[in-house]
Amino acid sequence: MGTSSENEPLKGFKKRDIPIKQGIAVRNAGIILLNSYIIMLFERLELIEDNRFTSIENQKKAVQYLQYIVTGLTETEEIYLPLNKILCGLLFTDSVPGKIEISPENRSLIESLINAAISHWPEIGKCSVDGFRGNWLVRDGILTELDERWELVIDKRAYDILITRSPFAFSIIKYPWMNKPLHVTWPY
Repeated sequence: MGTSSENEPLKGFKKRDIPIKQGIAVRNAGIILLNSYIIMLFERLELIEDNRFTSIENQKKAVQYLQYIVTGLTETEEIYLPLNKILCGLLFTDSVPGKIEISPENRSLIESLINAAISHWPEIGKCSVDGFRGNWLVRDGILTELDERWELVIDKRAYDILITRSPFAFSIIKYPWMNKPLHVTWPY
């Protein structure tokens, strides 16, 4: 999909042919709640067309856009992006820029997406965008690669009983650009 320079591994990581069975810690596991919105968002951001990324650069931008949804920050160290990379069809060893420029229009689009998610989940009560990020999107989890799928186990919090009333489907995620599905376990 790209040249070898576009797929340079992270420092300290080597490309591998065997799955990562011990797991990778992630801090943004809650992004999976917005699974149903991701394709629409990528289309509106003009990153994909016909369910395919229009360029490797847009695929890498998508990684940072997902992180912006979670944190509201435009700069993130690459070590915090393995889940985003998997959701965007990249290897976790693929290099992505540490910063993204987001236009005011796209910031507004992303905030509208989060507000739409909040409004579709009345059981969580009135919640700000930052409150939703902190309570639901910024979540620890363990991402594990198996031969035929990825698995994500999300750490439990006391109020996670509300997950049973969530309008979002996220138990298995498989976008057209992903090479294998992501199976999600969110205990409550």
